[in-house]
Amino acid sequence: MTPPRVLVAGFGNLLLGDDGFGVAVVRKLARETVPAGVETLEVGTGGMELVYGLMGGFDRLIVVDAVRRGLAPGTLSVFRPSEADLASSPGQFLDPHFAEPTRAMRMAKSLGYLPPDVTVVGCEPGDCELDLKLSPPVLAAVEQALGTVREALSGAAHAV
Repeated sequence: MTPPRVLVAGFGNLLLGDDGFGVAVVRKLARETVPAGVETLEVGTGGMELVYGLMGGFDRLIVVDAVRRGLAPGTLSVFRPSEADLASSPGQFLDPHFAEPTRAMRMAKSLGYLPPDVTVVGCEPGDCELDLKLSPPVLAAVEQALGTVREALSGAAHAV
């Protein structure tokens, strides 16, 4: 039986400190051996990269990004976007030059490429000012997020 195809996509701007969280996680994951059917994608700030990546056909999407939810910096949140988050209005203009994951997922959904199973692994950022480093709490959360993603991938591999 063919394993499910899973895309793990990291969003963020590496020049803006903690905003680069998702890219940092995906870069580390890409250096590991992942289950068959799993691909990583460094989206960075180009949301269209996610849409193009999903055109390859995936059963599941895991998005990793800095997500502001009013929590302490470095706090992880794992959630599924709601239908309302992913809904686009009829005739709504979809800007192809965007970096925000929800907008990229909306576009992928409107084109028929968004998989039915979407999970977001978000980290509360601290400092998103011009800096090439993650703050200590967000840097510590990278390993925790890797564990969360590995666990999700392990579950996906066993769901076959």
